[in-house]
Amino acid sequence: MFDLPSDRKLPTRQGVTLPLSYPGILKNLEIIHTFSAQTNLTPGYTAQMMKVCKTHGQTKHLLRPGGFLRCGKCASVWVIRHRQKKKQRLVETFGGKCSVCGYKKYIGALDFHHKNPKTKGFSLSVRGLSYSWDTVLNEAAKCILVCENCHSEIEAGITKV
Repeated sequence: MFDLPSDRKLPTRQGVTLPLSYPGILKNLEIIHTFSAQTNLTPGYTAQMMKVCKTHGQTKHLLRPGGFLRCGKCASVWVIRHRQKKKQRLVETFGGKCSVCGYKKYIGALDFHHKNPKTKGFSLSVRGLSYSWDTVLNEAAKCILVCENCHSEIEAGITKV
């Protein structure tokens, strides 16, 4: 693209020598790792590089299947929203309120209590909501919807269900 004198080079990083850019062309861009769609990644290693996101500005971008990059912050926002929507749908499916006291002000204060702990496959907390809808629904069928206060009382043996 630009003909630069051979002495105008950045130090090598992970075996790649990068030419210095003219002002404004790679300004404030730090290459963490360079790769192409053909890069073979070892399991457990995530290729990433700093890029500018339209929403978050300069931030880490992660290599996605298919060889494209995605802003790490945008990906996190999507995951959080997706899990919130899944919990909202799940709470609505199970009546939308505590089955003991009727509390329904804040969805974040509602929990799923397993009626029989021996049948518990996984917790329907944040990580549990990352499973497929059918898997989550099957696990929730083993539960009752209760608020955090009633859940604490159930676990302590004060309230029976």
